Amino acid sequence: MADRDNPDFLSAGTIKGDKVVNRAGEDLGKIEELMIDLQSGRIAYAVLSFGGFMGLGDKLFAIPWQALTLRPHEHSFLLDIPKDVLEKAEGFEKDNWPLTREELAGTYAYYGYQPYWQVAVAGQTRMPGEVESERMARTETIASRDNPDFLSASTIKGDKVVNRAGENLGKIEELMIDLEEGRVAYAALSFGGFLGLGSKLFAIPWQALQMKLHDHAILLDIPKNVLEKAEGFDKEHWPVTTREWLSTMYSYYGYQPYWQAQRIENRPGNL
Repeated sequence: MADRDNPDFLSAGTIKGDKVVNRAGEDLGKIEELMIDLQSGRIAYAVLSFGGFMGLGDKLFAIPWQALTLRPHEHSFLLDIPKDVLEKAEGFEKDNWPLTREELAGTYAYYGYQPYWQVAVAGQTRMPGEVESERMARTETIASRDNPDFLSASTIKGDKVVNRAGENLGKIEELMIDLEEGRVAYAALSFGGFLGLGSKLFAIPWQALQMKLHDHAILLDIPKNVLEKAEGFDKEHWPVTTREWLSTMYSYYGYQPYWQAQRIENRPGNL
């Protein structure tokens, strides 16, 4: 996997459980989960537990990704939110997590951050050829437990992957997170014996995956012949994730890298 000493990318499994500290270096708690925006692949929020810190008890707290900074040499994340703000924050019970963008927007506003889907009106969440009214209709869906806007990385990991014919191709083994962008860089999929691809893993762009929530499955919309010729990697020897490597992988599957799409769509005249 990517170099832990100074990485641009880390797996969701590596981030989960990392301790969280304040500027004084005090141990506040840990990252319990990453909630993924199913539409954009962005980290909607990190779920933090603070233990007995400041008497916050067993509640969990939704924290914008922008408020967290990796401290790689300490294997921890810095939480840059003042103590008095944390003390007055509204946590949630472990069985009642925030569900909707409206709820999450209030959380972002409380911590002094603008929701990423508002910042990214012209770039990060617009689909090719999509006009603004269509984007708003797509992002302002009514979430429920049966049709959520967000799912935890742990829920997504292990989900089966199917093709358009409904055939079981394999499963998602891991999500690699772009720390700077705060989003899924790629999903690592295993196909088992499908297509004779053996025990290798394959890096797949998030855009190529579509949640089939009622089937508890994920649709992979990539032709069979493309998958057969894809370059996989060994489970014990993950590629060092770089933007150059990601760009080649995205191009092979016919997708534009997310960081290039943002630059193009944010140029003057493209708003």
